[in-house]
Amino acid sequence: MTRSRLPLRAISVFEAVARLGSLRAAADELHLTPSAISHQIRALEARLGVVLFLRESRGVKLSPAAAEYADRLRGLLDHMRTATDEIAARGRREAATGTVRIMTPPSLATHWLIPRLPNFIDAHPGIDIRVFAAHTKDANVDDFDITIGYGAPARGKGQSRPLLEETYRPYCAPSRLAGAPSLEARQMLTQPLIRSRDNDVSWEAWFTRRGIVFDPWALHRLQIDPSYVAIEAAVKGVGVILESSLLTEEHVETGRLVAPVIEQDRPSVSYWLLPLRPDARRPTHIAYEWLLTQTNCTG
Repeated sequence: MTRSRLPLRAISVFEAVARLGSLRAAADELHLTPSAISHQIRALEARLGVVLFLRESRGVKLSPAAAEYADRLRGLLDHMRTATDEIAARGRREAATGTVRIMTPPSLATHWLIPRLPNFIDAHPGIDIRVFAAHTKDANVDDFDITIGYGAPARGKGQSRPLLEETYRPYCAPSRLAGAPSLEARQMLTQPLIRSRDNDVSWEAWFTRRGIVFDPWALHRLQIDPSYVAIEAAVKGVGVILESSLLTEEHVETGRLVAPVIEQDRPSVSYWLLPLRPDARRPTHIAYEWLLTQTNCTG
């Protein structure tokens, strides 16, 4: 069922006349002419099918139906004014503190951005950072001040800035090496292989690139989503994960994960900073430039 549009302009005029008891007083408050006020009242009466005002020598008087209507509208309009004032106050507070909304892929937020934010917050206490963990395909980038995109720089018309390089390689808990310093690539065929739907590289592609012949049906595969849960599974010794060097960085540095196979894959740029809007405020530029100082891109 299609909902009819409310005549909001005429309703606001009616509320002002009912509250002030005068067409002229309502015209002065709303910065309209008395004839425009009368026109809106007549249009509302035609829409409702009732007489709203009874003309008297000293002004106008509400009809019984109009008095009931005005009482119900008064509470609703008070709620609207309160809601509007609260949102406006929030907007003023955000403008005063310099709110910056950053959208980033969820796993990058968990493993890369969040651990670095304390340093930024200490250096810029007046900037209010809001992090939204989402993929660009799942959200409207125009709703955010800064967007970190993943994959090829499809958006930005060539103006996206390279932010981070990553290498996909196997990682596992040290216990899975059983005391050996490393494993041969072929030995991965006997390991429980963890994958996540967000992985850009499959285990099948990894084996094929190394010229290893394998039976796909014989692989011991597990799928765990999202990827940060899959990484935690690898940390707990569930299996070997084929994952980004960026997202596993913290666990590798603390020794919870190791790279079981020695290899020299060339990193590729995977994360990009989409261009800022022309009207971006100074706090946004500060956060954007700070992100660029965190880059690991060499070229």
